Amino acid sequence: MNNIKGRSEDVKAYCIAAGFIFLFIGPLLKYKPAYDYVIVKNITGFLFCILLSAAFILKNKVFNFNRHSFRVFLLFAGWILLSALMAPVKHGAAKQLEEYLLYFMIFVCAMNSVIEKKWFYFWLGAGFIASLLAIFQFFGELKYPVSTFGNPNFFAGHIMMLIVISFSAIFSETIEKKERAAFIVFLAAAFTALILVKSRAAIFATFFGISTVMLIVNSKGSFIKKWGFFIFLFAVAVFLFPTIHNWFTTNIRVYLWRGTLAMIKRNPVTGWGLGNFVFFYPYFRIKEYFLQAESTPTTTHAHNEYLHIWSETGILGLFLFIALLAVIVFLLRKSVKKDCFENIVFIGVIGGFAAVLIDNIFSTNLRNPSTAMYFWFLMGLSAGKIKQQETSLDVSKILWYTILLVSLVMCVFTSFYRVLPEVYLKRGIWAKDNGNAGEAIDNYLVVSSINPYNYISRYKLAYVYGETGRLEESKKVYLEIHNGIFPHFAKLDANLGTVYLRQGAYTEALRYYKWEEWFNPYDIDVLCSIASIYFIYYDDVEKGMKYINRVLVRDNANVYANNVIKMLKEEGKIK
Repeated sequence: MNNIKGRSEDVKAYCIAAGFIFLFIGPLLKYKPAYDYVIVKNITGFLFCILLSAAFILKNKVFNFNRHSFRVFLLFAGWILLSALMAPVKHGAAKQLEEYLLYFMIFVCAMNSVIEKKWFYFWLGAGFIASLLAIFQFFGELKYPVSTFGNPNFFAGHIMMLIVISFSAIFSETIEKKERAAFIVFLAAAFTALILVKSRAAIFATFFGISTVMLIVNSKGSFIKKWGFFIFLFAVAVFLFPTIHNWFTTNIRVYLWRGTLAMIKRNPVTGWGLGNFVFFYPYFRIKEYFLQAESTPTTTHAHNEYLHIWSETGILGLFLFIALLAVIVFLLRKSVKKDCFENIVFIGVIGGFAAVLIDNIFSTNLRNPSTAMYFWFLMGLSAGKIKQQETSLDVSKILWYTILLVSLVMCVFTSFYRVLPEVYLKRGIWAKDNGNAGEAIDNYLVVSSINPYNYISRYKLAYVYGETGRLEESKKVYLEIHNGIFPHFAKLDANLGTVYLRQGAYTEALRYYKWEEWFNPYDIDVLCSIASIYFIYYDDVEKGMKYINRVLVRDNANVYANNVIKMLKEEGKIK
């Protein structure tokens, strides 16, 4: 009897610890010594799976599932694995597969858990602290409310789920006045932080989620009670239509979507492979994208989750993702009633799903584990709420031990292979900024020794080599990136052209500059470099002037272009 009681207490302790680590520490955790200082959040997801699977083993818990939702889940998980195996760039697929493995294990563990008030309050407490931090950052020296997420939009993508769920909890008749007051205080802080972030998509999505909650809560009420929030939201959208239309048509996302759609048209059924968007998108990018002020040399996301999934895993992957959500929400909606706190929270979960899905028409938040982990956690809880079937205890134990072992391995792997290189990468950047090239090179080399596929570190290493005159080493690293890791990454072609030009290999220099011109025909530095090669090495004034004229179209005050024209006129080569 004492053993049974002790085991029951251990199970309870593991479950509480799992919730605390994942739902309280996870949202607040950051590791500032790392370049990507929020990647450490992934470890809390693996710890959640370790602790819950250990609790299930101690409890002799059988695996529960709903056959309708779980079948679709298995199809989606299987297609994700197949897409990774078919992907041309394997290291890109592997990195994305690591994240999906985390999401899938969280889903399965959450599916066999019961939503506990303690868990919810852990998450609420973390959200409140994160919101206050964002507010202080906005009014403090930073003026930039990133909270603990590294990016304002990532914070917005996370906090809006909590806002919608907390809003629904207010309608519970089983909570005390103090609890309702706590929810209202949280909502005030979280809404303030969300507004300060100025993420238009997240703000609209949050109100859409709240409108969904009101529709379900008042499902037996009057038309106005059910649809009033949606009507108000629609009226605001109509009133602001000119502003919205202008924002939509002038936003850089339009160029990203056009490029992604061109990419999809070439491979619509199976996609380009999991995690391979970033490698193939440059070949389809709309050239005018580079005329926008917000343009960057590398595009890592489509800024539309549905287009991104479609581009990588094809229409089959997109269909299975939407089908999984649709089945879970449909079955959950049928099983949820407003009779207790738990059910009211699940109404908020449905609203949270709606908010995330609307937000990700415009954002990249489901590309980031700080939102995606918790989205899949809510999906798992929702799937577990639906009428269940059971497997045998032996099969269940195999599953729980597998999740425990895989999570433990991935926890160590992520710490060493993903987080540690980010520490040395940041040290290298700091050293470079402080003018210590030798120390920067040493740190970048450490990154490459741990994770040879970290193309950002290698790119920075090649650049420092070039700056310090070590041209052969610079060229070697650039070519390693180009030939084996990430062809045409960022401005690699332009940098290689410059290295070759400094070595006097003008034919090779022109070849790589031409590649860079093909990707970005508006890069003034590249156009000037090509013009100089035609003038100096080929003595071809006509071709050189074509490039000079293109430079002047972009910048008629360009010093180099105007000096060249002045010199050529003095020499009588042009009129």
